[in-house]
Amino acid sequence: MSYEGLRISGEVLTLEDPVSGDLLSYAAGRGHRDYPCLSRTHNPSSCVPCIDFSPWLQERVLRADADGLGEYLWRVRRADPEEGTSEEVRRRYLELARSVMATPLERHLDRGSEEAYLDLRVALIMIAAHESFSGFIMAGESADFLAAVMAPHGFSLVGANELLERRNSFVAQMATEMEYWACWAPLSPDSLRSPIPPHDTSFQGLLSNLVKLPLGTRAHAVAALRHIVADPCAPRSLTSVCRYENLRRGLDVTDSSRLILESGLVITAKDMGAWIKGWTRRQLLNFLTEAGIRAPKSWSKERLAEVALADCEEAVRTRMEESGAVELAPAYAEAAGRLGTYLEDVKETWRVWLGFGTGVRRNFRSPK
Repeated sequence: MSYEGLRISGEVLTLEDPVSGDLLSYAAGRGHRDYPCLSRTHNPSSCVPCIDFSPWLQERVLRADADGLGEYLWRVRRADPEEGTSEEVRRRYLELARSVMATPLERHLDRGSEEAYLDLRVALIMIAAHESFSGFIMAGESADFLAAVMAPHGFSLVGANELLERRNSFVAQMATEMEYWACWAPLSPDSLRSPIPPHDTSFQGLLSNLVKLPLGTRAHAVAALRHIVADPCAPRSLTSVCRYENLRRGLDVTDSSRLILESGLVITAKDMGAWIKGWTRRQLLNFLTEAGIRAPKSWSKERLAEVALADCEEAVRTRMEESGAVELAPAYAEAAGRLGTYLEDVKETWRVWLGFGTGVRRNFRSPK
């Protein structure tokens, strides 16, 4: 598709190419009225996609369709009041998409599978909608997102010393100009490790389920697993553990939660006692009042929870089911407990690679 095939009339884009129509069809009318690829619940200027577009982006990458990728970036960014005219924005994002498609990912990340490089290129597009690939990206959370979506894949890190030198030089220079960077210490030669996940059966079983999920949902699943592992005795909903960083890469939380539950990584929570411990005292009092039970205000939270479970067990169970509370599936509990440690071990590698190793040109204006 050529951008000359798109015609602007005021603020309305007239579609004259089926590829462009495919993108809007994929959004399925779930986006903002004026910006159909953006969230209805966030201000359009924050440029939050309405759904996880990664399956659509994967198809564009497989077809080497840089124009389609550029259209996606433009549609995500066009509501930003600081972007300038539509023609300028479209041209810049087309150039960025072409740069992502052209960059040799093997330059610093070798021995990855075809599927791994496909996911990596798509992840770069998702990140590029909000970031530019320079040293400044290290200050944000892009490395956390990338570590999560790339967790199922392994690469051999090449040229680590070059990346470290560029990173340390950048930090040293910025420290002379901004107090923030003065807190960043130089990295030692052994700070970067190849992002290769553990090969044992338990961990690979977890990753084999994660890799089946779309990239946005995969990041949501990883965040959910890490939250649940941190406090396994407090079941919570998948919606409640969805991070804003994942939303701004593109996600429909309802769809994502359903896919994660269907994956078998988590199961519907069964422990009502653990779940109700997460209620506040006021919530417990209101619940008992609605159930027709007069509870003295002097009762402790623990006493209120005991009465709720003893006298309103079915009502508590219904509330828990309606909340969507989940817990770790026993089959993946051990591996999920190690997932966070692995991600922390490789996050510095992804942070430095995003800043200095992607090969994506860095003269593109940094998105807000």
